[in-house]
Amino acid sequence: MASRLSTRLFAGPALVLFSVLTACVSPRQEVRSGPDQGDTVSMLARVQDVAFPLLLTSADWCPFDQEPTYGFLLADGPESMIGEGDAAGRGVVVSHVHPRSPAASADLRPGDHIVEINTQNVTDSVADDVTGLVRRLTRARIQPLQLDILRSGRRHLVHLAAVPACQFSLRVLQTDQINGLSDGRQIWVTTGLLRFVRSDDELACVLAHEIAHNVLGHVQEAKLQAMLNALLGATVGEAAPSSAPPRSLEAQADYIGSYIMARAGYDLQAVRRVWQRLREIEVPQDGSGQSLGRSHPATDERLAAFEATVMEIEGKRVRGELLEPAMGKR
Repeated sequence: MASRLSTRLFAGPALVLFSVLTACVSPRQEVRSGPDQGDTVSMLARVQDVAFPLLLTSADWCPFDQEPTYGFLLADGPESMIGEGDAAGRGVVVSHVHPRSPAASADLRPGDHIVEINTQNVTDSVADDVTGLVRRLTRARIQPLQLDILRSGRRHLVHLAAVPACQFSLRVLQTDQINGLSDGRQIWVTTGLLRFVRSDDELACVLAHEIAHNVLGHVQEAKLQAMLNALLGATVGEAAPSSAPPRSLEAQADYIGSYIMARAGYDLQAVRRVWQRLREIEVPQDGSGQSLGRSHPATDERLAAFEATVMEIEGKRVRGELLEPAMGKR
């Protein structure tokens, strides 16, 4: 079984994977060139960095899967003295701060030791317990959050105000396959995909597509359709016609994903670059390539739909309109 590593910015517990929707890339294609797999933790940090603006700008579309966040992660610290006169212990340190987060605006930095949270001493706690405390205080709407931190031997107070974001776990799946996956509450990207993309904008293309699957409820829709098909097949001996074929779901996720990218400030042209390179892999010159599968619209078809979406978004920008997708296409 492929190993997985996951984390989140103070979101709830992860759900068990019950269904998977393939992303805007092919699970059949693999890339083995480029750098070695490297540190999966740093890969996950990159995914978190790229996803953070996407999850923020999608918050209004996932009101039932939304949670306030500050944009930082915690980890157990090294064996050391927390501070002069304090008991020795590992302590909890800030392991990651997103540059566009409330934590960054408040000057919280990686490596800061957490001494107190809202006057509650946490020097004897582990990272999971401190993360749980932050969640409880945030859900109780105790704002701003006050952190007493130790940095370079000096104490500092940091005040943070949470912002809403979609509550989707982010995971890195160790495999050479180029793919992104989602199950309604979680999003996976593979190490093969992380080696395939050439910029954060290209990675944002895949993440936005998977976020779109989740906010549109495609996993639930596909499960309900499968249950209906099974029920009718058992009672009348024939399956119900699908009201939303998988190809249609992929097209919807492409459309909404483009809006998510634009609203988060990413370069939409990265979508074109990703699909053009995937087309080269899909159908190489020797004709040995494999198709993307029946659940995915053809690459040329998706590129044509993307061009129409870009024109729609740019038109709204020129007219000074909000970047809201046409509801009928959702």
